[in-house]
Amino acid sequence: MLPSEGCGLLENRILVVGKVYYHLNFLISDNFVLITSEEEKEPTTSASDVKRVLNGMGANIAYGLAILGSYPIIVSQVGYDFNWFHRPHLERLGIDVRPFIHPEKETACLYEIKDDQNRNLQIFQENSYHFFAERDIEDQLEPNEFQALNAVFIGTGKVEADAKFISRVFDLNKRLPVIYSPDTNIQELTKWRLTQIFDKISVLICTEDELKLIEERMKQKCPDILVNSQRLKYIISLVDRSRIIIFSKEFKVKVSEGPAGEVLSHDFWYDAFRAGVIYGVSLKKPIEEAAKLGSALASYAVETRENQQYSPSLEQVSLRAFEVKTTRKEN
Repeated sequence: MLPSEGCGLLENRILVVGKVYYHLNFLISDNFVLITSEEEKEPTTSASDVKRVLNGMGANIAYGLAILGSYPIIVSQVGYDFNWFHRPHLERLGIDVRPFIHPEKETACLYEIKDDQNRNLQIFQENSYHFFAERDIEDQLEPNEFQALNAVFIGTGKVEADAKFISRVFDLNKRLPVIYSPDTNIQELTKWRLTQIFDKISVLICTEDELKLIEERMKQKCPDILVNSQRLKYIISLVDRSRIIIFSKEFKVKVSEGPAGEVLSHDFWYDAFRAGVIYGVSLKKPIEEAAKLGSALASYAVETRENQQYSPSLEQVSLRAFEVKTTRKEN
């Protein structure tokens, strides 16, 4: 599959291993029973619409990379019901979707349900993700494709799967920069997994809350891991869309101040930031420039949050990135 003209650069190929959901409207059967959060826990029945949302960190990042001109390949765990209706749209963007298909499970998704009182209720269904770690990344990419990659991002939300994929990618191509995000599951890391992952990744991107957990775990288990690691160069924490903290071997804290704006907690702008950083790292840009790209792309995502569709050009993102100012605090 080749991307359509102007949608992706074959010179920049990035592998994304993570979640991709999809959107599907259907009716709940009349005997569907939903237990509410009320004290009586009385069941309510409804035949209202249920939506499965096209979302997920992997999909969001792949979309951001396509905007920036990359040619992302996304590998994700899906069920037998994966809706290929969106495949032409993804391909037009230059995104190559290669799913691990579970033959018996439904695709992991977020149900949005309205009950009889018209209240919005959400249920996240994990389903097939429990066996993600059993799969081998080599099932999806040819050896020559690994050699052509510019970077790899891994963030399945399952630490066991993350550790396996990171180790396998490292074994297949040690020169590749590997970027990792724990996707809210950093607390699952044991000392063994923490060191195993940190020894094989180049950049860790996390939220402020995840950074606090990482710092606590590092103090308890392996306080010198950042200093001793041969490959890990940066830990980047996104505090809000206008403030970024970077830890590295060369300097302790770098704070990047971006365009002012309200603090939001929507995943899609976190993922836009991740996409900008990943793209910058894939081009071997200095970490400051990569962080600026991430901040700029996140700003566009926030500004268009009403329809959750953003498609700025690389030129627009680059110009916005110039607005981001950085101040370094040396060790």
